[in-house]
Amino acid sequence: MSESGSKAKKKEYHSQDSLDPKRRDCILEYSKNGKLPCAVAFQIVENMGMPPDEIGKYTDQMEIRIVKCQLGLFGHRPVKKIVKSGEMVDETLKKAIHQKSIQNRLSCIDAWKIASEFGIGKLAVSNACETLSIKIYSCQLGAF
Repeated sequence: MSESGSKAKKKEYHSQDSLDPKRRDCILEYSKNGKLPCAVAFQIVENMGMPPDEIGKYTDQMEIRIVKCQLGLFGHRPVKKIVKSGEMVDETLKKAIHQKSIQNRLSCIDAWKIASEFGIGKLAVSNACETLSIKIYSCQLGAF
């Protein structure tokens, strides 16, 4: 326990030596300056056949930051977050978001599914969520 009496949250890291060398090398090849864009991480997921959360664990252990969230929530320069609230949201999109949200929260994977179902960009779903005061949570890569 810390001096304030609360337990500090600690991530459990394993030695980089325990990482699959092929996967580790692939992540290193595509990362630049210690950063890996979300879209590139998902290309690796597809090419290597690994679950998204595993990429997140690898990048954590390798001290590589995930940037340029496809939902616009983090990692964009110079403003970090590029999600914008709008004036209104299409009723069918609004209904889909509300059906999949729980207590005004929508998971990252559900946001992606909605984007795919509606044939719209992931950022458009994030913008709609921002307008509706719905928070996106549970990044597939484990970034948030």
